Amino acid sequence: MSKLPKRIKMRLKKEASEWDASIAKESPDRVMHLLETAEPFDASRPPRQPVSLRMDPFDLALLKRLAREKGLPHTQLMAMWLHERIEQEKKQGNG
Repeated sequence: MSKLPKRIKMRLKKEASEWDASIAKESPDRVMHLLETAEPFDASRPPRQPVSLRMDPFDLALLKRLAREKGLPHTQLMAMWLHERIEQEKKQGNG
């Protein structure tokens, strides 16, 4: 369930393999030094927006039980399912 367009994914894979080939030539001590001095990568995203939704109480109870079994908050499970469905619709060309 990737959010990146295929052309960007391919470019990133190519860049990653070039980096892998480059780093393979370095000594382990040099690699450790490079890792210790590297700056962390921060990919910012817009903040999530709250949404209000009216649900059938029985559906909500079942959702909460399923989420508890998965070890997730029910709101996170709902967001994951909704995102998966949106991606399916997008792949089918309906959105």
